[in-house]
Amino acid sequence: MSLKIAILTDLHFSNIPVEDNPQRKGELADVLLLRAVHRLNRWIKPDVTFIGGDLINEPNSPDAEDLFFFLKSSLDLLDSKTIIIPGNHDTPPEIFYKTFERPEDIVEVKGVRFLPFIDPEEPGYNARREQHNLDRMRAARAGFAGQIVSLQHVPLFPPEADCSPFNYINAPEIVKVMDECGITLSLSGHFHEGFAPLKWNESTYFTAPALCEAPFRFCVVELDDDGSVKVETHQLSLPSDSHLTDFHIHTRLAYCNENMKMPKALQLGQIFGLAAMGFAEHSSHLYFSRDAYNAKKFYWDGINSPMIGDNTEDYFSLYKMYANEFSYIGLEIDVDRSGIPVINPELYERLDFRIGAVHYMKSILDAAKRENEFMYLCNAMIRSGIDILAHPFRIFRRNNLAVPHHLFAPLAALLKENNVAAEINFHTNEPPLEFVRLCLETGVKLAFGSDAHNLYEVGEFYPHLKLLEAAGFNGSCDDILLKPSRRQPTKTDH
Repeated sequence: MSLKIAILTDLHFSNIPVEDNPQRKGELADVLLLRAVHRLNRWIKPDVTFIGGDLINEPNSPDAEDLFFFLKSSLDLLDSKTIIIPGNHDTPPEIFYKTFERPEDIVEVKGVRFLPFIDPEEPGYNARREQHNLDRMRAARAGFAGQIVSLQHVPLFPPEADCSPFNYINAPEIVKVMDECGITLSLSGHFHEGFAPLKWNESTYFTAPALCEAPFRFCVVELDDDGSVKVETHQLSLPSDSHLTDFHIHTRLAYCNENMKMPKALQLGQIFGLAAMGFAEHSSHLYFSRDAYNAKKFYWDGINSPMIGDNTEDYFSLYKMYANEFSYIGLEIDVDRSGIPVINPELYERLDFRIGAVHYMKSILDAAKRENEFMYLCNAMIRSGIDILAHPFRIFRRNNLAVPHHLFAPLAALLKENNVAAEINFHTNEPPLEFVRLCLETGVKLAFGSDAHNLYEVGEFYPHLKLLEAAGFNGSCDDILLKPSRRQPTKTDH
């Protein structure tokens, strides 16, 4: 049985940009880490996660402890066993481990022993392994027949291999002990480029790239029972040639927003490699108070509700304040029980795109009635002039109900007939693979949406691309995805 090890290293978290190293995006490290943590938990599911040091950029900063605490709040979300060590940019261990849990000398996970080392720094950003830690390597092998993994911040490798400008000044001695003790794997950080797995005698040496530098990488190492090592590198940025648009990003005006700030979202979208970004606030959040929305007045009363308000101008003003050539404005539009969109019709011509969403149905407890109501509401929305149908079938999953596969074909036909795209959306959702495959086969356009309520979600299309791959698609996304466009006002928009 293989063991899956995630390694994230060199965040260099800072409250301000690192002026002397602008390629380090330490000011974004909190978002980068949270994005990585959620990807690990939901889709990768490692057995153990190694955090390889340099969590912050400036150990003498007066806010160092606060930065550590902020990162800890994200690291505490990891589902896997976590091993955290400091790097040369972190505070001394006695301070560092006031925030983080100090690992034992030997950490055992699924029959594999991990040895975390905190080695003294040497000039030139190198390190040295002390005698007592060399002895610890030998002690870990005594009476133990399983695999052993060495964890450290500074890269460790045989000097003649010339893998990195940094190494241990006593690397030959350490490598000799690695061979002597049959230590299977060495994992390191520190060298921001990283280097590929190096097999040397019976040991494999690997250094992971820095999370803080584009394309914001972390690695997953699979260690097999026979000692073989396979490394998969993940990047938080999108592929450089992807040209993708995120059509579904919320703002601070959403009741369900967590930390959305439009200028920060725009910055992250560009850094992560989005070609364009679409902001799409909930229409019902702009027309109803939080209490009225929670009481589903948007559904029962619709746009003519006596409880209606109108904060749409706040939304347009917010967008106008930060909009650029990279951004587009839309709305995620609810419908009432009669299928009427919850939006004043005169707003249509001010939107670049419209997303229609089913967020509530009165017939949810009756199988036949809910399916009829679902199709009725979808039909009304699709024919109302929307461009994208949000998260098709999510309402069933969120109510712990079986997704009605027999509705896939009629809904796809309705989308195709009205030239409306189906959204691929993983926000509290698992898009049905069969429906996506049917859309591809029948020529229904698709639209990627992060449904971002938190900044880490902006443009997180790792699962979207994996879903297309699982659906058998291997062509250009330009051929199947909706493209953004500026809406030209017309009389028919009324």
